[in-house]
Amino acid sequence: MAQQACAQQAEPAEAAAPNDQQVQDIVVTGSRIVRDGYTAPTPVTVAPTADLAKATPTNIADGLNKLPQFSLSSGPARSTHNFASSAANGNLLNLRGVGPERTLIMFDSVRMPPTTFRGVVDVNIIPNLLVERVDIVTAGASAAYGSDAVSGVVNFVLNKKFTGLTGVVQAGVSQRGDNGNEKFGLAYGTDFAEDRGHILLSGEYYNNRGMLRSDRKQSLGNFLYAGQSRTALLAGNPAGSAANPFAIYSNTTITNSTVGGLINGPAGFSFNNFRFNQSGQAVPFNAGTLIGTNGYAVGGDGYVISPNTTAVAPLRTYQGFGRVSYDLTDDVTFFGQGVFTRSDLQYASLANAFSAPANVTIYSGNPYIPANVQAAMTAQGVPSFTMAANLSYMGPLQAKERTDFYMGQAGFEGKLGNFNWNTSYVHSKSIFTLAQQTFDIKKTFAALDAVRNPANGQITCRVLLDPTVASQYQGCQPLNIMGEGSAAATRAGYDYANGVSRYRAETTQDQLQASLSGSLFDLPAGPVDIAIGAEWRKQKLHLTSNSDPATLAGATAAQTTALRSAYFAGLRGVPTSSLYYNITNTGIANGSVTVKEAFAEISVPILKDIPFIRALDVNAAGRITDYSTSGRVETWKVGGTWKPVDDLLFRITRSRDIRAPALYDLFAGDSSGIGTLNDPVSGVTANVSQITGGNRNLKPEKADTFTFGGVLTPSFLRGFSISVDYYNLKIDDAIGTLSVAQIVNNCRLDANAPECALVNRPSAGAFPTSVRIAPANIAVLKTSGIDVDASYRTTLGNGNLSLRAYVNYLDSYKTQQSATQVVLENAGRGSNGSQPIARPKWRGTFNVNYENDGWGVFISEQYIGKFKLGFPAATGQNQVFADPDVGTVWYTDLTISKKIDAFGGDVEFFGTVNNLFDKKPPLIPGTIPGVNFPTIISVYDQVGRAFTAGARFKF
Repeated sequence: MAQQACAQQAEPAEAAAPNDQQVQDIVVTGSRIVRDGYTAPTPVTVAPTADLAKATPTNIADGLNKLPQFSLSSGPARSTHNFASSAANGNLLNLRGVGPERTLIMFDSVRMPPTTFRGVVDVNIIPNLLVERVDIVTAGASAAYGSDAVSGVVNFVLNKKFTGLTGVVQAGVSQRGDNGNEKFGLAYGTDFAEDRGHILLSGEYYNNRGMLRSDRKQSLGNFLYAGQSRTALLAGNPAGSAANPFAIYSNTTITNSTVGGLINGPAGFSFNNFRFNQSGQAVPFNAGTLIGTNGYAVGGDGYVISPNTTAVAPLRTYQGFGRVSYDLTDDVTFFGQGVFTRSDLQYASLANAFSAPANVTIYSGNPYIPANVQAAMTAQGVPSFTMAANLSYMGPLQAKERTDFYMGQAGFEGKLGNFNWNTSYVHSKSIFTLAQQTFDIKKTFAALDAVRNPANGQITCRVLLDPTVASQYQGCQPLNIMGEGSAAATRAGYDYANGVSRYRAETTQDQLQASLSGSLFDLPAGPVDIAIGAEWRKQKLHLTSNSDPATLAGATAAQTTALRSAYFAGLRGVPTSSLYYNITNTGIANGSVTVKEAFAEISVPILKDIPFIRALDVNAAGRITDYSTSGRVETWKVGGTWKPVDDLLFRITRSRDIRAPALYDLFAGDSSGIGTLNDPVSGVTANVSQITGGNRNLKPEKADTFTFGGVLTPSFLRGFSISVDYYNLKIDDAIGTLSVAQIVNNCRLDANAPECALVNRPSAGAFPTSVRIAPANIAVLKTSGIDVDASYRTTLGNGNLSLRAYVNYLDSYKTQQSATQVVLENAGRGSNGSQPIARPKWRGTFNVNYENDGWGVFISEQYIGKFKLGFPAATGQNQVFADPDVGTVWYTDLTISKKIDAFGGDVEFFGTVNNLFDKKPPLIPGTIPGVNFPTIISVYDQVGRAFTAGARFKF
């Protein structure tokens, strides 16, 4: 499947099995210097799309993510969907696991512009049918291709000379009847004008209906990792410490709230710690059996996060592509091409809730208060009480994301003596929109503050009786949340309070590029080849929002108070941290950057055909880049290849690479969301307001990469080849942000730490009202490992047999979030947080393909090695598990196909079973029950056994 370019090229054509077609030389992406048979010093993996489709027929990205060089990629089945503020739910490829923003995505050697405002590319936009193969450069390549190629390049190579009609029709479903999907596509290519011109057209449609977490039994047990000992917790040992390690519980609940509402103030009120039941009456709250983490219990009346939220997000894509080329002369060709794609993603996120400490206030006189509670309030002089409530019975909140992508390119290419040249202009636009259902805070607090109208005795919103503000709340309907199902009984009030937070991000990019490559002159060992070029591009971001937090904040505290008072006029009980919406409040962003670049590359043959040196070449590349935001930066690469004998090749590279900050990193306005914090200061576990914003002082990250390896193609074993490559990548001044938990913990450990300025507490020891997060050039990342690629082709009986094994060993993956943080060694470890990840030391893909008389059998084994949960205790992050070991997992995919001749062309019928043995993912719950599917979704399969059947044809 994933063929190493140099291994493929180094294998002599005569080594192929007798029934194989002649293997043709290909030009791969490892270098801008093109030369048939050239073996790049930078490791390059070539993945033919035909082979990717055999393993995973849904789309190319899903097939790539089964290769071990991709780690922790995002996707509809690999992302959490609790909230809608990440804009990172598409297929985002992640080479080496260092982040999709550090992987350069190219479409036929053209840099793809960002498709999300986060600065990354959702590869769902790339048309699949006319992609011939995917070249994967698994080392730094910024000198050759520019910024973002820190971990490498993924280049989707177009079959520009395709002629004929090809297409695919297929459908699939999981064994349990969900994740139904359909795919249809048609592509056409033809010559015209006596073969001087060529036209390509394609259109594709893909639809996956996804699944909910509740569709799998593993999500229904309310599993939780919590402290093993309540006694140890009360003795001052936090959950996850050595004395109170994490252990798995089932049937857990969250004790700071209930579905019907939990009264938790004021102090001394006789109904404190009472809950409202289905009939709306106040009854004593049963906390259940408390465990070794504050805020959680086994059983009891606490609430359970509903599993009726999305596990695999429904995805629908439409893709259209067209290209025309025409030979103006024998040496000059004009070309133009265009892409339009639409990607729609929809998911069910967490239900509306009022969680501690941002509780809702219910005032005396509210007609929904039970009579005995109201009597106690009157007798005790209690003007109001606070309560927390989870409205899961109202169902999850729906979020919709849409990405519309346009790209047009026009240019010329040709030959000039020994040189090839090309120049082109590219214009692209990406429009990302999101709509998230959530409580509109202003309307919600108006609806919750219910009273009786003295004129008619009807229950109404209190603000409607105030003539000075009533006009702001026209249509207000009262809402009751005291009792399980009470909001459903006052549906008009719930509908009035529920709003839609929206934002729209438009990213445009213009590019001009020109390059020249060819041979300068010949040396005794061969030609000296060069490539030179220049690029110019301008990228703009314009993000608008109906929930910009900055519009509720003034230059001074007094101005902020005035703005909030005007917006929330007439309301009472609105928490000081509240913004426009309960969940998603997104700041606007406007900004642009202009980039000017010039690059050069040279390949020099040193020696050839002498003892122990069949060939010795060196390669060097350099690029100067100037950013309008941060100035000039240089990148470079030096490498070489040595072939001591025909069967063996060694290669080595050293490079300096960069990743420029995304426009949103630079120009984002303040945004607010919520997240759960286990606060070590107050001991409270609750939702906290998280404020994020941009940093215009960001500079490009700098990375140093070293690779060394070799390729063996023994002449005594025809059809066999193996490559082994060591890599070492270090990123300095990496753009990073500390998590809320890290910021709070750093301030706890050092009262003078700069992070303390980011934590807002109403008083010392109180739970924070908000925590601010902003990106900065503060982090360091180091990773190293070994890639092994082995393949063997031969005949078996009357058919052809091919075997391939690709293995990655992760030796080290160290991160340091800032100079004040300790270094974390992540290799061989996993984390079960709100964004669970794992980095097993061993991963592999093993493929067997046998073809005979039109029949084909393809078996793919995906291996995920063992690892330990939790970071070392020296990190101070309390990540000790009673049983930290997670064992190895194998997934098996099977495809059976049959090719027939029909209607003058080839038709291939196929059937694929993914996860053939229905392997369930390891049980790895989070530290908050019910938030995620209880495993590491970025690593393991949630769906189980799934079937796909269809036909591919070519005429």
